Amino acid sequence: MRDSRTFTSFPSITLKGNWMKTLGFETGQKIEVQAEPGQLIVRMAAEG
Repeated sequence: MRDSRTFTSFPSITLKGNWMKTLGFETGQKIEVQAEPGQLIVRMAAEG
């Protein structure tokens, strides 16, 4: 059983909206995330 007194939160991001479709992203599509100090770069994964 989980002890609710020891809850730890973690940073998270949820991206959604028609602007993503406009950029070519589709639901269920694989992505690549490049992490650099102070920024994340999200791009469509190469097919294959």
